[in-house]
Amino acid sequence: MEYIIKKATPVDLPLLKELFDYNDISAMIEENTRNILNGTIDIFLLFGDEKPLGELHVKYESEDEREAVRGRRVYLFAFRIREEYQGRGLGKRLLQSVIDTLCEQGCSEFTVGVEDDNDRARHIYERFCFDKVIARKYEEYQGDGYEYDLLLKKME
Repeated sequence: MEYIIKKATPVDLPLLKELFDYNDISAMIEENTRNILNGTIDIFLLFGDEKPLGELHVKYESEDEREAVRGRRVYLFAFRIREEYQGRGLGKRLLQSVIDTLCEQGCSEFTVGVEDDNDRARHIYERFCFDKVIARKYEEYQGDGYEYDLLLKKME
């Protein structure tokens, strides 16, 4: 199977509902469209079998400088691979491709948020040397709350 990774455009955003059960799809599309168009985020999609298999969002700037500082530190979030495609190395492929792309653009620091019970994500992040906990955070999205560790990776 051939896999393709591409940066999403607003036209692609309805595909995200295949990867996550959003409480309000219209609000998600509106928010992500605005953020893509104003350059504060990008969303990278992994395709295979002519359908989206995974996603990884990149935030370029944040009110919290522990997360993101434009041109130096980016926050990677909403990292998902379809359940039936997990365990095949696709998450690693997507994460490495996005990190490589961002390094080429001059980014040297990467942060991720990972919940305590997400063992699969923790394992992947450890393999990619996201090994420094820099904050404990809490956020809400569409009525659901998430508490997580903010991990940092610095490129050498």
